[in-house]
Amino acid sequence: MYRIDLHCDTVGKLAGRVNRYCLKGNLMENPFGVDVKRLEKTGGGIQCFSTFFLTGHVPSAFREDYAYQKAKKLISWYHRDRNLTQGRLQPIRTAEDLEYCFKHRVSGGLLTLEDAVPTAGDPERLREFYDLGIRLITLTWNYENALGYPNSQNASVMMRGLKPAGREMVEEMNRLGIIIDVSHLSDGGFWDVARISKKPFIASHSNARAVTEHPRNLTDRMIRTIAESGGVIGINFCPRFLNEKGKVSRIRDMVRHIHHIYQTGGEDVLAIGTDLDGITGKLEINSCEKLEHLEDALKKRHMSGRILEKMWSRNAKRVLKEIL
Repeated sequence: MYRIDLHCDTVGKLAGRVNRYCLKGNLMENPFGVDVKRLEKTGGGIQCFSTFFLTGHVPSAFREDYAYQKAKKLISWYHRDRNLTQGRLQPIRTAEDLEYCFKHRVSGGLLTLEDAVPTAGDPERLREFYDLGIRLITLTWNYENALGYPNSQNASVMMRGLKPAGREMVEEMNRLGIIIDVSHLSDGGFWDVARISKKPFIASHSNARAVTEHPRNLTDRMIRTIAESGGVIGINFCPRFLNEKGKVSRIRDMVRHIHHIYQTGGEDVLAIGTDLDGITGKLEINSCEKLEHLEDALKKRHMSGRILEKMWSRNAKRVLKEIL
């Protein structure tokens, strides 16, 4: 089944770590979780590729410049490597690009920023990244940035909303046609996005807090709010967000979260955001070609083909077409 996966970290694995581990690999074929050959083997689809920059080891005064340079290098690497696929991984920048991929059943790549820290809260930098092909931005990662605050076990941090630059950036992302992603964001920041954004917003890789109590997951009220905005929630395969023990990513736990999100927000909010190549632990689904096992499990739980198709691609496609 043709699908859209809203989040993976394969670009960072390939561009940043291949040489260190002496592994050969590229977007066409690699030993990690996602590549074009396996996407094609399972019917093709749109893969959102994140550009991610681990900034925790960088002093806060230097994080923005570090992330800015790192993000540009990753984006340059991605474009160069995607061109080597000779059309088998089409760029997704517009709604027309999306329709082309669906019509011809070719795979497409949509480029994202996981953490807006490289923008430094500057609209000019945001437009620069837009010109470089970025079409989705996760507003924060696990650290405070110029836009706002991350999810946290600290209740006072979780209550903090967007900063003035963050509110301005939400409006500019709406104007440009960049998808707003609230995964990793504080609860206060979430509610600011819900109040400010005039377009649907998403949680690209988040689960249900009522099923697994973790600040990275969404409350029922948040699930309903995303649904009411017209947005979607991509189920995340990270063990820590699927179950309390946080060591094994099991399909049965994915099914529990999916059913809760469905029952809370309805069928139009369901999507996939695997987080492949960005998560660790024992993973029952550790590669894009194994997603069929989740499909089989949901069918056994009597999820209809119509709802499965919505979760696999139609819901996310609707959001992308409206915003791009």
